[in-house]
Amino acid sequence: MYFIFEMAFASDKPYMAELIRAYAQEININIDVVHSLSKITLIAKREDEKLELFLKGLEERLPASVFLGQSRHYFSEEKPYLEPRTTIQRPHNISLCPSCQKEMFDVSSPRYYYPFTSCNACGTQHPFVTAYPYERRNSSMKFLVPCASCQEELRSNPLRKEYPLISCIECGITLKMNDGKSERYANDKGSFRKLFEVSAAAIAKGKRLLMKTPNGYRRFFKPTTDSKAVDTILLITDAKALNTHMMMVTQEFNALLSIERPIVRISTKSEEMKAIYGSTALVKYPDDGMTMLLARELLNLGITYVAYEVCDASCEADYLVDFDIPVEPQPDAKLFINQDTHFFIGGQRGIFPVVVEGERSVVSIAHGLAAIPHQGAMLIDTMERFDSLQTSRVNLLEGEPFESGHSNEYRFEPFKGAMLSVLAEHGKIGQKAIGIHFDKALYFLYYNAKEVINVVPPNPFEADSMFEHIASLREGSDRLVENYKKHYPKVYERLSKLQGGVDLFSVTAMMLELEEENFEGISAEALSFLGKGGIQIDTRVEDNRFDNYAFLASIMSYLVAGVERNLICYSIYESFGDYIAEVSSQLIAKTKTKLVTLTGETLANQALYARIERHMGMRELLFPQQFPIGEECEVHGGIYL
Repeated sequence: MYFIFEMAFASDKPYMAELIRAYAQEININIDVVHSLSKITLIAKREDEKLELFLKGLEERLPASVFLGQSRHYFSEEKPYLEPRTTIQRPHNISLCPSCQKEMFDVSSPRYYYPFTSCNACGTQHPFVTAYPYERRNSSMKFLVPCASCQEELRSNPLRKEYPLISCIECGITLKMNDGKSERYANDKGSFRKLFEVSAAAIAKGKRLLMKTPNGYRRFFKPTTDSKAVDTILLITDAKALNTHMMMVTQEFNALLSIERPIVRISTKSEEMKAIYGSTALVKYPDDGMTMLLARELLNLGITYVAYEVCDASCEADYLVDFDIPVEPQPDAKLFINQDTHFFIGGQRGIFPVVVEGERSVVSIAHGLAAIPHQGAMLIDTMERFDSLQTSRVNLLEGEPFESGHSNEYRFEPFKGAMLSVLAEHGKIGQKAIGIHFDKALYFLYYNAKEVINVVPPNPFEADSMFEHIASLREGSDRLVENYKKHYPKVYERLSKLQGGVDLFSVTAMMLELEEENFEGISAEALSFLGKGGIQIDTRVEDNRFDNYAFLASIMSYLVAGVERNLICYSIYESFGDYIAEVSSQLIAKTKTKLVTLTGETLANQALYARIERHMGMRELLFPQQFPIGEECEVHGGIYL
């Protein structure tokens, strides 16, 4: 009789299965761990005397994950066969597993306060890796020779057997701190602890600390109402403070504390936080070793949150914490959550590298990422980590600054790559579908089971001549422009001087005088509206095509009438939701399909998402699963062109 335990796991990432195998090896239990397309399955003999011990200990060893779903167990007379995913060794870039965290805070451990603590299944690995195959010689740690203790772990520690980036305080990376007057180094337990104590104390005194982390430089400071912290990341150092300062649902709390550690936009709750960030903030829980150790010392000083901004080595600060090993940072991943639905908005960390089942004789390149045939599958990672290779075809995103020189090169539009990516994730390639792609511009697409067709293309937008376009929309529009100029002379003057290349949402944010002059700014302002319904924003003209200038004219009219900005922002997304639902319904009726893919970062908005779901709930709405809804998914879709 076999005991079967299944965990839904919607990702190709192997770290959860690796942690389970390492723990099984540690307690010497015979158990099969199979990571298949949609789940991780554990298979053991029911009568195994260590099974109960294993299951109890597993709860402590496994971290939370945004990819984990429901679990179940059952018994079977027959041992089930499951097709495992293709296994390719690749570097992770996630937070620390519970075992490594325990080591980092254990004074008896050789990794006490060592910020580069990691194992085969966790930690910041990817920024140190320069090429494939994933070996120490292909990393920036190749000049650091593992000490005798680490050498022993390479042989005997289930978590670190043959781990390419193994290191500890004895043989690892040294930190240094500079306050403009002197330098201090961290190379043993006491000096590592002292460095982070001094760093936290400096922030507590109102100083700015520039810290190099494996994912780039972050400038930390204590935010105040005068610090202009709105466009920074809010780092919460204590999980309890999340519920004190933020208005959260359980899914948001779990995502922030997951091993992937994404950034999540959350509504503020306390008056203290509202005074600093307004109605919402981009929130992060301590992720890599550097930030986790700093957060621990901040918490020891009673500081439950700080702010940081991503910058470079030239950023001015009172203190600098640095190390000499070069790294190649990945942009942090942002996660969208609406009740039981969640998807990545954009970013790379914790998402790439990705292994896609099935090797194809094609290379896809988009946004600095490349999908290449590798060991029987397609491996997706940054282009710099791949050498030259042979392929019969290169699919290259339009506008990508790369010349392949290949005789069979095909340039593809972003919306094609995005739609095919979602269809492929859901196993729908070859089935007819409608696509909504909304990334600054709105596209309505049709996939006829062979190719993606742009059936309702967006109208072009020219920021440098927008007032001329608005004035000629219809009778009386010229008076609207003059009226707006009278009410908002400074904004009008600024908008009149814009050059080409400024997108519609940036112009909208400028018109609304928002602090963040982009899509994020409008989205954040929309979340501050607490009413029950919006007003109608003009989102269409003849032939169902969205008119940028009619849209801006509508906003100008409401501003002149004195309508609150948060109501306008909320209504923008409500109106877009109505428009999207109406056009999509017409396309669905014509094409006789219920499949609808949704891609593009603009769709990651609560008001817009809710409106689309309300109108199209009976359709089969397909969102990305492990790829972002933003531009990073396009390299994946390029495989299927």
